[in-house]
Amino acid sequence: MVFFDPVTQDPLYTNKEFPSSMTPVVFNSNGFKVLGTMLTAAGEKLHPMIILLHGFPGNELNLDLAHVFRRQGFNVLIFHYRGCWGSEGTFYWKNLIDDLDSAISFIKCEESIKKFRIDTKKIILVGHSMGGFASMYYSAMHDDIKNVVSIAGFNSGAFAELIELDKDIYNYSLEKIRSALPFVKNTNEEILLNELLQYKEQWNLLNYVSKLSQKNLLLIAAKYDSTAPIEIHHIPLVVALNMINSTNFEQYILECGHSFIDKRIELAKIISNWLSKIEY
Repeated sequence: MVFFDPVTQDPLYTNKEFPSSMTPVVFNSNGFKVLGTMLTAAGEKLHPMIILLHGFPGNELNLDLAHVFRRQGFNVLIFHYRGCWGSEGTFYWKNLIDDLDSAISFIKCEESIKKFRIDTKKIILVGHSMGGFASMYYSAMHDDIKNVVSIAGFNSGAFAELIELDKDIYNYSLEKIRSALPFVKNTNEEILLNELLQYKEQWNLLNYVSKLSQKNLLLIAAKYDSTAPIEIHHIPLVVALNMINSTNFEQYILECGHSFIDKRIELAKIISNWLSKIEY
């Protein structure tokens, strides 16, 4: 139990025997090295594990949120998908899902459990933008992942259907992706958009509403989001969950843009409060 506000306060004392820590980590995904950071909560007991997934290309890592979660008693793993920010390999959208699977294998290995004091029965996915998509999609494919937070989450399949119908949006998206290419390796904007088109049905979260309704979801959107507009990526999913009378989700729309620049404290409070009451 936390006796202080992890959003605005530091812990009341320092555990000298089992202190909090922040450690660089490297794990393997499909034969390539993936680089990351593990934040370990203080205390001897095993800690619930949050995997915090960034978007594309990953300028916003949400490290402020990671430290809130650590202060609250959660371990947090942040990593860079293959082909971006120094991780080996070629960047594709599919890497988000495959590398998340590799990350879970990494935290479940005996060495990681012992070193970082991980409770592998308590894994929570928190994702921003494309990381939100990866979190939701992976959860739909894996019954053991029960708790998911999507922050300005992207619906890759719904977006692919849109760019297939509207050439102007397709061309605009090419420009947006092009500006991020210096941060990813061995790819180009057309390859990435065409990959979305290839998986448009498989990656449409609306096709997994029944599965997602069985999860404990926190969906947070940004009212003025021009990267993942709520009319495409948030509202249809909320409507679909309501139509099947799902009661296992909370949703918020904050008055800010895609990166929640002006709402970091409010964002942290919403997620922190949600984490304090989830069941595993």
